[in-house]
Amino acid sequence: ALGSRSGIKGVQTMVQQVRYAGVEAGGTTWVIAVADGCPTNIVDRAEFPTSTPEKVLGQVVEWLSSRRFDCLGIASFGPIDLHRATSDKWGYITTTPKAGWRNTDILGPLKAGLGLSEQFPVAFDTDVNAPAFAEYMAARDDGFEFSSCAYITVGTGVGIGLVINGAPLRGMLHGEGGHVCVPRLAGDDKVSGISSGSGVGTGSAWAGVEAMCNSSALAQRAGCSAEELARIPDDDPLWDTAAHYLGALCANMILLVSPERIVLSGGVLKRSILFDKVRSKTLEYLNGYIDVPRLKNLEACRELIVPSRWKNDAGIIGALFLAKRVHDDRREGNMGRQFRKFGSAWAAMPRRKEVSFSSTTMVAIFA
Repeated sequence: ALGSRSGIKGVQTMVQQVRYAGVEAGGTTWVIAVADGCPTNIVDRAEFPTSTPEKVLGQVVEWLSSRRFDCLGIASFGPIDLHRATSDKWGYITTTPKAGWRNTDILGPLKAGLGLSEQFPVAFDTDVNAPAFAEYMAARDDGFEFSSCAYITVGTGVGIGLVINGAPLRGMLHGEGGHVCVPRLAGDDKVSGISSGSGVGTGSAWAGVEAMCNSSALAQRAGCSAEELARIPDDDPLWDTAAHYLGALCANMILLVSPERIVLSGGVLKRSILFDKVRSKTLEYLNGYIDVPRLKNLEACRELIVPSRWKNDAGIIGALFLAKRVHDDRREGNMGRQFRKFGSAWAAMPRRKEVSFSSTTMVAIFA
């Protein structure tokens, strides 16, 4: 693949900018792009429907094989296996409910088809962690000095990506925050509240966020198709219902991981009036308990809960930022820029032999 052979001539290498390749593996559509010099400078892109693994992976290989790139970032729907050092299924989509994609190797066929060596910089993460990381890096470039960011996408499903201490959050797996349970809105009994990751249903006082406010659930309440939601007027009570569940989700995230920015994106959030509704519900449910400037009032909360700067391109931009991150880390000869942020506190911590790096160990650092 051209990707594995870039920069053979010394003089040519000095004048060429880094080329980042990104793959957004979505449940409906796969997006592929190449960016020149920085992850947001996309110079070439393509899209393929999510058909079968064999077909779509072949299309990706064919497209990338004719283009130069120096690193590759892949942001995939999941759940996925992120344990590069300890799992023989690193790079797989694992327990997805999507037909035909369960336990599918993503990285293996791409690396083999493109002829990428083991040393070639490749990053693999979720399709929500990647845009969370991109939003975090872009905000820091804008001068915001913070270390955390949450990204919530609401469409056919609800997904949440988290950056904590400058790195996408990982632990036993990755976050699946779209399936957390929140209080059911009084009288909202038309939707069961059951989703893949939450087992409560009609009659329960609790319900899974994804099951209650994804596009299908909203369409079910409105008596229309998901595509027809755009016709529902802004003053319809449907949007207050959506704001209840998303506001409860944001409040829970603030209480649990205290992100310094929450980015809302996805097809449902094209409804711009939802932003202030979600902010208001978040403030209502926190009830003044968290005494920080960005939670003082609605105006201040507009600095905390914000729309994605890249809207529908957030996923592919996120994949390109993953590519930049792994390229920079390889070039600098370290295991990950995020580890340096822990400084001497991390270096001095005693570690048991059986634990190399875990979210349990990180708790001590965050404290």
